[in-house]
Amino acid sequence: MKVQTRLSLYSSLVFVVVFAILSFLIYALFYKNMERSIYSNLEQASLITAYFHLEEDELNKEDFENIRNQFKQLVLNDHYQIYNIHNEITWGESSSIIADETLDKIREKRKFAFVDSDFFCYGIYYEDNQGDFVVIAKEKKSVLSSQVMSLLWILGGLFIVGVLAIIALSKWISYIAYRPFRRIIDQVKSISTNNLNVEIESPDTHDELQDLTETFNELLKRISEAVVIQKNFVSYVSHEFKTPLASMLGNLEVFSIKNRTSEEYKELAQKLIREIHQVEEILDTLIIVSDLRKDSEIISSTRIDELIWEIICKINDRYPSSKILVNMDIAVEDESLLFVHMDATQLLLALFNLIENAVKYSQGNTVNISLYKKENKLHVSIIDKGIGIPPEQLVDVSKPFYRADNTNQIQGSGIGLSIALRIIEKNAIKYIIESKENIGTKILLIFDSKNR
Repeated sequence: MKVQTRLSLYSSLVFVVVFAILSFLIYALFYKNMERSIYSNLEQASLITAYFHLEEDELNKEDFENIRNQFKQLVLNDHYQIYNIHNEITWGESSSIIADETLDKIREKRKFAFVDSDFFCYGIYYEDNQGDFVVIAKEKKSVLSSQVMSLLWILGGLFIVGVLAIIALSKWISYIAYRPFRRIIDQVKSISTNNLNVEIESPDTHDELQDLTETFNELLKRISEAVVIQKNFVSYVSHEFKTPLASMLGNLEVFSIKNRTSEEYKELAQKLIREIHQVEEILDTLIIVSDLRKDSEIISSTRIDELIWEIICKINDRYPSSKILVNMDIAVEDESLLFVHMDATQLLLALFNLIENAVKYSQGNTVNISLYKKENKLHVSIIDKGIGIPPEQLVDVSKPFYRADNTNQIQGSGIGLSIALRIIEKNAIKYIIESKENIGTKILLIFDSKNR
């Protein structure tokens, strides 16, 4: 059952329950008030009846005439009885006799309301110079029953009309209320695995639905990023593994053609060892990217300026035309700032990737590396004058295998920067990346007391 239908059903059930409770209360209050009103009128009628039959000799003509008129107005029928002390009917109708026990109770209580057969009755004990009497006024139950039945018909009609109205209104209201849900469902249905780079239109309702939509958009964005990363990952793995595996396979095929000397076998073994080390390095890189490796427990105190010089030597071997300038602005008394307490291998890998990227994307321009003290913290900035990063793509550079649109002409896999930033984040090193397209990129690393 759809939520919209369930909402209509629940609304109707709630209305039925509430209306039934209210109807019962209305019925009970109406019946009680009508009964009280009948007994009040019967009490007055019994007094007028007593005055009319028993006080004629004690009232003047004018007063008795008023009593007569009231008797005609209030006692419209013969449903009254006057009993003497012998429980005999002196005046009134004699079709139904009141039990002696009831008459005695009236004498005892002076006033008593009760029900007898088909009548509501009210009796009073009246003392007169002619004797002591019990005066009883009666009203047929059918008078109240007809009024109660009219009320029941009214409530029943209102109930049927109300149920039909609430069903129609609840369906209409739920249709309007769930219109944003249907719109979102239609948009979600249009999403395919080939096009995840979409966003569900926010209903702008400022409620849970808008929160759900925004959360779903965030999830969709992460899924889209994961799909892109997966595609790039497959491309990277197939490319990186193909070269060493093809080399090993080729060497083994050549060697299998004829017998070789021990020196040739030794040379082949060394080549295979190098290729295996290359495959191992690729696997290590992938493990770091996927965060499968636990935080390193190999912590040591490393002097960062020495690490940078070591990296520069390696980069000069790989990029002979590179130009790297290092500016050390650390006083002798602040030499302790240069010591970083973390895994030296991870720090080497992070700095190497950052500096290599700066050299690679500078395209021959000078890369400036500065080490200086600011706010009692070590700051390391790497500035290049290369192609830069488009501002709208700057937020994506930390994603594995992501490459900006302007890097297509430069060889790379988009993994180096993500590895570096992941290592930096793991070791609680603050960083800031600033870049302008065709002007250059600046990466600032800030080492505080947590890293020393």
